[in-house]
Amino acid sequence: MSAKRTLNSFRAPDERGAEERAWEVVRAAYRERAPGGRRHAFARRAGVVAASIVAVGVVALSPAGATVGRLVDRALGVQHPAPGLFSLPAPGRILVSGAGGTWIVAANGSARRIGAWRQASWSPHGLYLTVAARDELAAVSTRGVLQWTLIRPDVSDPRWYAPSGYRVAYLSGDELRDVAGDGTGDHLLAAPVEHVAPAWRPGHPYQLAYVTAAGGLVVRDAGTGAKLWSANPGVRVHELAWSADGQRLLALASTAVLLYAGDGRRLSTRPAPAGGSIVGGALSPDGRTLAVVTDGSSSTVTVYSDIARHPVVRRVLAGLELGQVAWSPNGQWVLVSWPAADQWVFVRVAGKPRIAAVSRISQQFSSRLTSARFPALEGWCCNARGAAG
Repeated sequence: MSAKRTLNSFRAPDERGAEERAWEVVRAAYRERAPGGRRHAFARRAGVVAASIVAVGVVALSPAGATVGRLVDRALGVQHPAPGLFSLPAPGRILVSGAGGTWIVAANGSARRIGAWRQASWSPHGLYLTVAARDELAAVSTRGVLQWTLIRPDVSDPRWYAPSGYRVAYLSGDELRDVAGDGTGDHLLAAPVEHVAPAWRPGHPYQLAYVTAAGGLVVRDAGTGAKLWSANPGVRVHELAWSADGQRLLALASTAVLLYAGDGRRLSTRPAPAGGSIVGGALSPDGRTLAVVTDGSSSTVTVYSDIARHPVVRRVLAGLELGQVAWSPNGQWVLVSWPAADQWVFVRVAGKPRIAAVSRISQQFSSRLTSARFPALEGWCCNARGAAG
Protein backbone atom coordinates (compact mmCIF):
# COMPACT_ATOMS: atom_id res chain seq x y z
CA MET A 1 0.00 0.00 0.00
CA SER A 2 1.38 3.46 -0.94
CA ALA A 3 2.08 6.10 1.66
CA LYS A 4 -0.75 8.24 0.24
CA ARG A 5 -3.30 5.41 0.50
CA THR A 6 -2.09 4.59 3.99
CA LEU A 7 -2.55 8.22 5.05
CA ASN A 8 -6.01 8.43 3.50
CA SER A 9 -7.16 5.25 5.22
CA PHE A 10 -5.88 6.32 8.62
CA ARG A 11 -8.51 7.30 11.20
CA ALA A 12 -7.54 9.34 14.22
CA PRO A 13 -8.83 8.50 17.70
CA ASP A 14 -12.35 9.86 18.35
CA GLU A 15 -12.76 10.92 14.72
CA ARG A 16 -16.53 10.58 14.92
CA GLY A 17 -16.59 12.69 18.04
CA ALA A 18 -14.56 15.37 16.28
CA GLU A 19 -17.09 15.43 13.45
CA GLU A 20 -20.00 15.84 15.85
CA ARG A 21 -18.21 18.64 17.75
CA ALA A 22 -17.58 20.44 14.46
CA TRP A 23 -21.27 20.24 13.65
CA GLU A 24 -22.18 21.70 17.02
CA VAL A 25 -19.81 24.66 16.53
CA VAL A 26 -21.36 25.44 13.15
CA ARG A 27 -24.92 25.00 14.47
CA ALA A 28 -24.23 27.26 17.44
CA ALA A 29 -22.83 29.98 15.19
CA TYR A 30 -25.91 29.85 12.99
CA ARG A 31 -28.43 29.88 15.84
CA GLU A 32 -26.70 32.73 17.68
CA ARG A 33 -26.60 34.97 14.62
CA ALA A 34 -27.88 38.51 15.10
CA PRO A 35 -31.48 38.96 13.94
CA GLY A 36 -32.31 41.49 11.31
CA GLY A 37 -32.76 42.18 7.63
CA ARG A 38 -30.44 42.59 4.72
CA ARG A 39 -27.98 44.91 6.49
CA HIS A 40 -27.04 42.05 8.85
CA ALA A 41 -26.67 39.39 6.17
CA PHE A 42 -22.93 39.82 5.70
CA ALA A 43 -22.28 39.79 9.45
CA ARG A 44 -24.32 36.61 9.90
CA ARG A 45 -22.53 34.81 7.08
CA ALA A 46 -19.14 36.01 8.28
CA GLY A 47 -19.91 34.64 11.76
CA VAL A 48 -20.81 31.23 10.39
CA VAL A 49 -17.75 31.11 8.13
CA ALA A 50 -15.51 32.10 11.04
CA ALA A 51 -16.97 29.30 13.12
CA SER A 52 -16.35 26.93 10.23
CA ILE A 53 -12.69 27.90 10.14
CA VAL A 54 -12.43 27.29 13.88
CA ALA A 55 -14.13 23.91 13.48
CA VAL A 56 -11.65 22.81 10.84
CA GLY A 57 -8.74 24.18 12.83
CA VAL A 58 -9.64 22.10 15.85
CA VAL A 59 -8.92 18.87 13.99
CA ALA A 60 -6.50 20.09 11.32
CA LEU A 61 -3.69 18.02 12.81
CA SER A 62 -5.32 14.75 11.79
CA PRO A 63 -6.76 13.32 8.54
CA ALA A 64 -10.20 13.72 10.15
CA GLY A 65 -9.91 17.37 9.18
CA ALA A 66 -10.75 16.51 5.58
CA THR A 67 -13.97 14.81 6.68
CA VAL A 68 -14.97 17.77 8.86
CA GLY A 69 -14.17 20.10 5.99
CA ARG A 70 -16.69 18.28 3.80
CA LEU A 71 -19.27 18.45 6.59
CA VAL A 72 -18.78 22.19 6.96
CA ASP A 73 -19.10 22.74 3.20
CA ARG A 74 -22.30 20.71 3.23
CA ALA A 75 -23.59 22.61 6.28
CA LEU A 76 -23.27 25.94 4.44
CA GLY A 77 -25.12 24.73 1.35
CA VAL A 78 -24.51 23.03 -1.97
CA GLN A 79 -21.30 24.24 -3.59
CA HIS A 80 -21.47 26.21 -6.84
CA PRO A 81 -25.24 26.80 -6.93
CA ALA A 82 -26.88 28.68 -9.80
CA PRO A 83 -27.04 32.42 -9.00
CA GLY A 84 -30.71 32.58 -9.99
CA LEU A 85 -33.71 30.43 -10.78
CA PHE A 86 -33.40 30.05 -14.56
CA SER A 87 -35.78 27.09 -14.94
CA LEU A 88 -37.42 24.24 -13.03
CA PRO A 89 -36.10 20.69 -13.50
CA ALA A 90 -39.64 19.35 -14.01
CA PRO A 91 -42.90 20.72 -15.45
CA GLY A 92 -45.26 22.74 -13.28
CA ARG A 93 -45.35 25.94 -11.24
CA ILE A 94 -44.17 26.60 -7.69
CA LEU A 95 -46.15 28.71 -5.24
CA VAL A 96 -44.31 30.55 -2.46
CA SER A 97 -45.29 33.15 0.10
CA GLY A 98 -43.78 35.12 2.95
CA ALA A 99 -42.78 38.63 3.97
CA GLY A 100 -42.30 39.53 0.30
CA GLY A 101 -45.85 38.44 -0.57
CA THR A 102 -47.12 35.54 -2.69
CA TRP A 103 -45.32 34.55 -5.90
CA ILE A 104 -45.80 31.99 -8.69
CA VAL A 105 -42.69 30.55 -10.36
CA ALA A 106 -43.19 29.25 -13.90
CA ALA A 107 -41.34 26.30 -15.44
CA ASN A 108 -39.00 28.69 -17.28
CA GLY A 109 -37.95 30.28 -13.97
CA SER A 110 -39.90 33.52 -14.37
CA ALA A 111 -41.67 34.71 -11.21
CA ARG A 112 -44.84 36.77 -10.84
CA ARG A 113 -45.81 38.49 -7.59
CA ILE A 114 -49.51 37.90 -6.90
CA GLY A 115 -49.90 40.30 -4.01
CA ALA A 116 -48.99 41.11 -0.42
CA TRP A 117 -50.47 37.88 0.99
CA ARG A 118 -48.74 35.95 3.74
CA GLN A 119 -50.09 32.46 2.86
CA ALA A 120 -51.58 30.79 -0.21
CA SER A 121 -52.65 27.45 -1.68
CA TRP A 122 -53.48 26.13 -5.13
CA SER A 123 -56.97 25.29 -6.30
CA PRO A 124 -57.21 21.64 -7.49
CA HIS A 125 -56.55 22.51 -11.16
CA GLY A 126 -54.15 25.36 -10.54
CA LEU A 127 -56.48 28.01 -11.98
CA TYR A 128 -56.97 29.98 -8.78
CA LEU A 129 -55.38 30.55 -5.39
CA THR A 130 -56.88 30.95 -1.98
CA VAL A 131 -54.81 33.48 -0.06
CA ALA A 132 -54.67 34.78 3.47
CA ALA A 133 -53.72 38.05 5.10
CA ARG A 134 -53.87 38.58 8.85
CA ASP A 135 -57.64 39.23 8.96
CA GLU A 136 -58.71 38.33 5.44
CA LEU A 137 -59.38 35.23 3.34
CA ALA A 138 -59.64 35.68 -0.43
CA ALA A 139 -59.57 33.90 -3.77
CA VAL A 140 -57.53 35.32 -6.63
CA SER A 141 -56.62 34.29 -10.16
CA THR A 142 -53.06 33.27 -10.96
CA ARG A 143 -52.54 36.85 -12.16
CA GLY A 144 -53.66 38.24 -8.81
CA VAL A 145 -57.15 39.37 -9.85
CA LEU A 146 -59.44 39.31 -6.81
CA GLN A 147 -62.44 36.93 -7.11
CA TRP A 148 -63.91 37.28 -3.62
CA THR A 149 -62.87 38.26 -0.13
CA LEU A 150 -64.00 37.43 3.40
CA ILE A 151 -63.03 39.35 6.54
CA ARG A 152 -62.28 37.10 9.52
CA PRO A 153 -59.82 37.44 12.44
CA ASP A 154 -56.39 35.78 12.41
CA VAL A 155 -56.83 33.79 9.19
CA SER A 156 -54.35 31.05 8.27
CA ASP A 157 -53.84 27.76 6.40
CA PRO A 158 -56.55 27.88 3.71
CA ARG A 159 -57.02 24.60 1.82
CA TRP A 160 -59.16 23.73 -1.25
CA TYR A 161 -61.16 20.54 -1.51
CA ALA A 162 -59.97 18.25 -4.34
CA PRO A 163 -60.87 17.48 -7.02
CA SER A 164 -63.78 19.91 -7.43
CA GLY A 165 -62.62 22.97 -5.47
CA TYR A 166 -66.18 23.51 -4.21
CA ARG A 167 -65.02 24.09 -0.63
CA VAL A 168 -62.26 25.94 1.21
CA ALA A 169 -61.34 25.10 4.80
CA TYR A 170 -59.28 27.51 6.87
CA LEU A 171 -58.34 28.46 10.42
CA SER A 172 -59.52 31.63 12.13
CA GLY A 173 -57.75 31.81 15.46
CA ASP A 174 -58.65 28.55 17.23
CA GLU A 175 -61.68 27.93 14.96
CA LEU A 176 -61.88 25.62 11.95
CA ARG A 177 -64.18 27.15 9.34
CA ASP A 178 -65.53 26.19 5.93
CA VAL A 179 -66.64 28.35 3.01
CA ALA A 180 -67.90 27.53 -0.49
CA GLY A 181 -65.48 27.95 -3.37
CA ASP A 182 -67.34 31.09 -4.50
CA GLY A 183 -66.97 32.75 -1.07
CA THR A 184 -70.51 32.09 0.18
CA GLY A 185 -71.86 30.08 3.12
CA ASP A 186 -69.00 30.61 5.56
CA HIS A 187 -69.60 28.71 8.80
CA LEU A 188 -67.92 27.21 11.86
CA LEU A 189 -66.96 23.52 11.76
CA ALA A 190 -65.10 22.97 15.04
CA ALA A 191 -63.48 24.78 17.94
CA PRO A 192 -61.08 24.91 19.64
CA VAL A 193 -58.57 23.35 17.26
CA GLU A 194 -54.78 23.10 17.15
CA HIS A 195 -52.90 25.38 14.77
CA VAL A 196 -52.40 22.61 12.17
CA ALA A 197 -53.49 23.01 8.54
CA PRO A 198 -56.65 20.93 7.89
CA ALA A 199 -56.58 18.23 5.18
CA TRP A 200 -59.43 17.38 2.81
CA ARG A 201 -59.90 13.72 1.92
CA PRO A 202 -59.62 13.54 -1.91
CA GLY A 203 -62.68 12.20 -3.69
CA HIS A 204 -64.77 11.89 -0.50
CA PRO A 205 -67.16 14.86 -0.26
CA TYR A 206 -66.63 16.63 2.08
CA GLN A 207 -64.49 14.82 4.63
CA LEU A 208 -61.97 16.95 6.47
CA ALA A 209 -59.21 15.91 8.91
CA TYR A 210 -57.98 18.23 11.64
CA VAL A 211 -56.34 18.25 15.07
CA THR A 212 -58.24 19.38 18.15
CA ALA A 213 -56.77 21.69 20.77
CA ALA A 214 -56.47 18.65 23.05
CA GLY A 215 -54.36 16.85 20.43
CA GLY A 216 -57.01 14.45 19.11
CA LEU A 217 -57.30 13.55 15.45
CA VAL A 218 -60.78 14.02 13.94
CA VAL A 219 -62.35 13.48 10.52
CA ARG A 220 -65.62 15.36 10.06
CA ASP A 221 -68.20 15.72 7.27
CA ALA A 222 -68.06 19.42 6.42
CA GLY A 223 -71.46 19.26 4.73
CA THR A 224 -73.48 17.81 7.62
CA GLY A 225 -71.09 18.58 10.49
CA ALA A 226 -71.13 14.93 11.59
CA LYS A 227 -68.00 13.47 13.15
CA LEU A 228 -66.99 10.42 11.11
CA TRP A 229 -64.20 9.16 13.35
CA SER A 230 -61.61 10.27 15.87
CA ALA A 231 -58.36 8.88 17.23
CA ASN A 232 -55.87 9.61 19.97
CA PRO A 233 -52.43 9.66 18.31
CA GLY A 234 -50.63 9.85 21.67
CA VAL A 235 -48.20 12.39 20.21
CA ARG A 236 -48.51 16.03 19.20
CA VAL A 237 -49.33 16.04 15.47
CA HIS A 238 -48.11 19.07 13.52
CA GLU A 239 -48.90 18.09 9.91
CA LEU A 240 -51.62 16.13 8.08
CA ALA A 241 -51.83 14.78 4.52
CA TRP A 242 -54.10 12.34 2.67
CA SER A 243 -52.88 9.98 -0.05
CA ALA A 244 -54.04 10.90 -3.55
CA ASP A 245 -56.70 8.14 -3.53
CA GLY A 246 -57.99 9.16 -0.09
CA GLN A 247 -57.34 5.71 1.38
CA ARG A 248 -54.63 6.69 3.90
CA LEU A 249 -54.12 9.63 6.24
CA LEU A 250 -50.60 10.60 7.21
CA ALA A 251 -49.98 12.36 10.52
CA LEU A 252 -46.54 13.77 11.32
CA ALA A 253 -45.34 14.41 14.86
CA SER A 254 -41.86 15.40 15.99
CA THR A 255 -41.28 11.87 17.33
CA ALA A 256 -43.10 9.66 14.82
CA VAL A 257 -44.82 9.18 11.46
CA LEU A 258 -48.34 7.76 11.87
CA LEU A 259 -50.41 6.19 9.08
CA TYR A 260 -54.20 5.71 9.33
CA ALA A 261 -56.71 3.93 7.12
CA GLY A 262 -59.66 5.90 5.77
CA ASP A 263 -61.90 4.44 8.50
CA GLY A 264 -59.58 5.54 11.33
CA ARG A 265 -57.60 2.34 11.95
CA ARG A 266 -53.96 2.99 12.67
CA LEU A 267 -51.91 1.09 10.10
CA SER A 268 -48.39 1.87 11.27
CA THR A 269 -46.21 4.03 13.51
CA ARG A 270 -42.64 4.73 12.47
CA PRO A 271 -40.48 6.48 15.07
CA ALA A 272 -38.22 9.36 14.13
CA PRO A 273 -34.55 8.50 13.57
CA ALA A 274 -32.55 8.12 16.78
CA GLY A 275 -31.61 11.55 18.08
CA GLY A 276 -33.69 13.28 15.41
CA SER A 277 -36.91 15.26 15.37
CA ILE A 278 -39.34 15.38 12.44
CA VAL A 279 -39.92 18.98 11.38
CA GLY A 280 -41.89 18.47 8.15
CA GLY A 281 -42.75 16.23 5.25
CA ALA A 282 -44.73 15.76 2.05
CA LEU A 283 -46.41 12.91 0.18
CA SER A 284 -45.61 12.30 -3.47
CA PRO A 285 -48.42 13.03 -5.97
CA ASP A 286 -49.32 9.32 -6.16
CA GLY A 287 -49.37 9.07 -2.35
CA ARG A 288 -46.93 6.16 -2.22
CA THR A 289 -43.71 7.91 -1.21
CA LEU A 290 -43.02 10.18 1.74
CA ALA A 291 -40.23 12.74 2.03
CA VAL A 292 -39.44 13.72 5.63
CA VAL A 293 -37.19 16.44 7.04
CA THR A 294 -35.59 15.62 10.39
CA ASP A 295 -33.40 17.72 12.62
CA GLY A 296 -30.80 16.32 15.01
CA SER A 297 -27.01 16.45 15.04
CA SER A 298 -27.62 17.36 11.38
CA SER A 299 -30.72 17.95 9.29
CA THR A 300 -31.64 15.28 6.76
CA VAL A 301 -34.21 14.64 4.05
CA THR A 302 -35.26 10.99 4.02
CA VAL A 303 -37.48 9.33 1.40
CA TYR A 304 -39.73 6.42 2.37
CA SER A 305 -40.94 4.49 -0.68
CA ASP A 306 -44.04 2.25 -0.55
CA ILE A 307 -45.07 3.61 2.85
CA ALA A 308 -48.18 1.42 3.09
CA ARG A 309 -46.20 -1.85 3.09
CA HIS A 310 -42.47 -2.25 3.67
CA PRO A 311 -40.85 1.15 3.09
CA VAL A 312 -37.47 1.41 1.42
CA VAL A 313 -35.63 4.18 3.27
CA ARG A 314 -33.13 6.47 1.56
CA ARG A 315 -31.39 9.58 2.88
CA VAL A 316 -31.12 11.97 -0.06
CA LEU A 317 -29.73 15.16 1.52
CA ALA A 318 -28.00 16.26 4.73
CA GLY A 319 -27.08 19.72 5.95
CA LEU A 320 -27.61 22.40 8.56
CA GLU A 321 -31.14 23.66 9.33
CA LEU A 322 -32.96 22.31 6.27
CA GLY A 323 -36.52 23.58 5.82
CA GLN A 324 -39.54 22.34 3.84
CA VAL A 325 -40.01 19.80 1.07
CA ALA A 326 -42.30 19.80 -1.96
CA TRP A 327 -42.73 17.19 -4.71
CA SER A 328 -42.65 17.90 -8.43
CA PRO A 329 -45.98 17.06 -10.11
CA ASN A 330 -44.38 14.11 -11.94
CA GLY A 331 -43.04 12.67 -8.65
CA GLN A 332 -39.44 12.56 -9.87
CA TRP A 333 -37.98 15.49 -7.93
CA VAL A 334 -38.09 16.80 -4.38
CA LEU A 335 -37.55 20.50 -3.76
CA VAL A 336 -35.87 21.20 -0.41
CA SER A 337 -35.76 24.70 1.04
CA TRP A 338 -32.53 25.57 2.85
CA PRO A 339 -32.93 28.87 4.74
CA ALA A 340 -29.51 28.61 6.43
CA ALA A 341 -27.81 28.59 3.03
CA ASP A 342 -30.42 30.83 1.30
CA GLN A 343 -30.85 28.07 -1.29
CA TRP A 344 -33.39 25.86 -2.96
CA VAL A 345 -32.08 22.37 -3.63
CA PHE A 346 -33.73 20.14 -6.24
CA VAL A 347 -33.05 16.44 -5.62
CA ARG A 348 -33.94 13.86 -8.24
CA VAL A 349 -35.27 10.79 -6.43
CA ALA A 350 -36.48 8.79 -9.45
CA GLY A 351 -34.11 7.54 -12.12
CA LYS A 352 -30.53 8.75 -12.23
CA PRO A 353 -29.68 10.70 -9.02
CA ARG A 354 -29.03 14.40 -9.48
CA ILE A 355 -28.86 17.54 -7.34
CA ALA A 356 -29.31 21.12 -8.57
CA ALA A 357 -29.16 24.14 -6.28
CA VAL A 358 -30.20 27.78 -6.63
CA SER A 359 -28.87 30.58 -4.39
CA ARG A 360 -30.16 34.04 -3.34
CA ILE A 361 -33.73 32.80 -2.84
CA SER A 362 -34.56 35.48 -0.25
CA GLN A 363 -33.67 38.29 -2.65
CA GLN A 364 -35.62 36.79 -5.53
CA PHE A 365 -38.85 36.73 -3.52
CA SER A 366 -38.61 40.01 -1.62
CA SER A 367 -40.41 43.26 -2.32
CA ARG A 368 -39.36 46.89 -2.21
CA LEU A 369 -41.29 47.38 1.02
CA THR A 370 -39.82 44.44 2.96
CA SER A 371 -36.39 43.15 3.82
CA ALA A 372 -35.20 39.97 2.14
CA ARG A 373 -36.53 36.94 4.04
CA PHE A 374 -36.69 33.29 3.09
CA PRO A 375 -40.15 32.35 1.71
CA ALA A 376 -42.33 29.33 2.51
CA LEU A 377 -43.09 26.64 -0.05
CA GLU A 378 -46.84 26.39 -0.71
CA GLY A 379 -46.90 23.68 -3.39
CA TRP A 380 -45.67 22.60 -6.83
CA CYS A 381 -48.60 22.41 -9.26
CA CYS A 382 -49.92 20.50 -11.22
CA ASN A 383 -49.75 16.78 -12.04
CA ALA A 384 -50.86 15.10 -15.25
CA ARG A 385 -54.47 14.91 -14.13
CA GLY A 386 -54.56 18.58 -13.23
CA ALA A 387 -54.55 18.17 -9.47
CA ALA A 388 -52.41 20.49 -7.44
CA GLY A 389 -49.18 19.00 -6.16
